Amino acid sequence: MRRLIVVVGADGRQGSSVIEALLEYSDKWHIRGITEDLTSTYSQELIRRGVHMVKCNINNREECCLAFTGAYGVFAITNYWNATDGGEYEQAFNLIEAARKVNVQHFITSGIPDTAAFEKNQFDLPLHSINKTQLENYIRRLPSDSTFVHVTFIHAGFYYQNFITFFVPYTENIEFRYPILSYGRIPIYDVRDTGKIVRVCFEHPERWGHRQTVPIVAEQLTMEEICKTIREVSEQDIQFIPLSYDEALVKLHRETVNNLRWYNEFGSTDERQAEKTKEIYPKIKTFVEWVRETQWLME
Repeated sequence: MRRLIVVVGADGRQGSSVIEALLEYSDKWHIRGITEDLTSTYSQELIRRGVHMVKCNINNREECCLAFTGAYGVFAITNYWNATDGGEYEQAFNLIEAARKVNVQHFITSGIPDTAAFEKNQFDLPLHSINKTQLENYIRRLPSDSTFVHVTFIHAGFYYQNFITFFVPYTENIEFRYPILSYGRIPIYDVRDTGKIVRVCFEHPERWGHRQTVPIVAEQLTMEEICKTIREVSEQDIQFIPLSYDEALVKLHRETVNNLRWYNEFGSTDERQAEKTKEIYPKIKTFVEWVRETQWLME
């Protein structure tokens, strides 16, 4: 019998990846996608492909309850940039409580790596990091007899795709100019692999559904290692110029700068992140493979 999985943020990068991975095994899953815009091109495409798309305002808990009714599992993600001040926490809290109310059995939530590191509080922490950490801790404190049968905490790394959206090199000299120290290691991966790992967690709750933290990281690289890979594959003479935090704030939002600063302070606290990811999905795409596939900077 096919089980129903509800995917929050169905038209986002992680959510769409989860839907695509579940569609590869459509004989196992019914899929319900949550979106704010049923008229979008991608929503309409998913409807044609058999996904039950539902418009839901995740600020409204009752709407979330209706959207989750009948579901075996939920993949939940929130977007700091699309929420009002304090809104991301409230949205995620709504998702958690709605899923509990309608007896969702397997709740998978997407957070960030190394949440324990934030307890050190040595600088202005990224607000979205604080939100996700607090919510994960809230779930962990819930009594086992009043919460989900299975819970999985996904800790997603830095997307390769960020290199072609906001974390781009300066085109004039082909240089990365960001506030990352020479030893700062960035946990990176192809966001399209998110869904394959989430699917494995839904398929094997007895292995991955006992409140485990599941990192999604292909490699942990310094900026110089990233530049070296790009030079070898694309033959572009790309360089990295580290900036101070104050210099970076001229161009970047403070939340982004604090997030990058996190990689300097805590980015490699768990050296086994990539190894742990490969236990679940050995075929996770390397950075070299992604650069070759996308032909990034080769045109």
